[in-house]
Amino acid sequence: MRSPSLLRTGPALAALTAAFAMSQFFRSCLAVMAPELSADLGLDPAGFGALSSAFFLAFGLIQVPVGVAFDRWGVGRPTSVLMALGVAGGLMFSLSHGAAMATLGQVGLGMACAPVFMGLIHYASEQLEERRYLRSLSVSNGLGMLGVLCAASPLGWAVQHFGWRPAMLVATGVMAVVCFAVQRTVRDRGHADAHGQSSLAMLRGSLVLLKVPALWALVPVCLGMASGTAFRNAWGGPYVADVFGLDPISRGSAMTVISFVAFGCAFAMPLAARRFGAQAVIVGTMLGSVLAGLGLMLMPDVSLGLDLALLSLLAAAGTLHPVVMTAGRGTVAPALRGRALGVLNTFVFVGMAAASAGYGWLARYGMRLGRSPGTVYAGLFGLAVLALLMALAPFAWSAWRRRAATA
Repeated sequence: MRSPSLLRTGPALAALTAAFAMSQFFRSCLAVMAPELSADLGLDPAGFGALSSAFFLAFGLIQVPVGVAFDRWGVGRPTSVLMALGVAGGLMFSLSHGAAMATLGQVGLGMACAPVFMGLIHYASEQLEERRYLRSLSVSNGLGMLGVLCAASPLGWAVQHFGWRPAMLVATGVMAVVCFAVQRTVRDRGHADAHGQSSLAMLRGSLVLLKVPALWALVPVCLGMASGTAFRNAWGGPYVADVFGLDPISRGSAMTVISFVAFGCAFAMPLAARRFGAQAVIVGTMLGSVLAGLGLMLMPDVSLGLDLALLSLLAAAGTLHPVVMTAGRGTVAPALRGRALGVLNTFVFVGMAAASAGYGWLARYGMRLGRSPGTVYAGLFGLAVLALLMALAPFAWSAWRRRAATA
């Protein structure tokens, strides 16, 4: 029976929402401070791409073990332990004076943020009835996007006036407070059906999930979302700095525009999926992102206002995350949900790591050829469009086949 007291679930959901906001901040913060960070650490575009990809690679590779931990021990303990690790990673990153130490810090931060959104979905789905679950997820997803907003104009102002290191030290301190809140309020105990299984058996069970056709239909979308999200999380700041010459405060304002669009989409996506169906929302959003990417590829340096609007639409593909996770959650038995979310999240964040690193390599190649910044970024946008189309085609085909089979 899933009707726990609001006095118990309310503080836990609030703590997990705050943790999600911190996760969103750390995912997005490099975009605003990229030029200053790169200059301080001596990074070229490929080096910056590798640094930003370290966060997402660590984030993605531990998703399945995190899913196992959720099924076995619940959300609270694994999340608080990994967030404590992230506090150490944040300190290491803030105090780093070279690429190696900064990369290790990003790995720690990626591991800390890895369980948060999946934990929020898992905890809410286990503790709340369906109607409250959807409403709570929509609100938490929207409020969590405040972390993205804080990583825009406020962070740009802080970087301009104090530097990126003090700004990141403050953010690390906030993470420590949120970690304590999660440890104190999220007291679930995992799923009873998973308690009798060994961790190795549960990991093998996660691999068996790859045989579920309904999950494979979502894998291309998980990978494709990254091509747009990488511009909000890492490459949007370098783009407006290199092409339009924006300083940290102006970059922060530009990223705020993108973040507000993401904020609105985060609220709207779960509700739209409930009204029109997940398949329609996924296909429609990805088509919109493809068109925006084509516009940026053809007009990368025409107008800051126009290109920011198009960049916001391109990055909107990333806000499909809760829709995809909820669709995946519904394809497996309750005792496997944590692991199913882990499998899907692995593809999401490994895709982000690949996109961020790939954009860096392509940008370095273009600059070595002497191409203008506009031409270099046109190539990046073209690569994003290609990735989105490669994700959309198999998903749309699978959806059409399922609809034809049930007609």
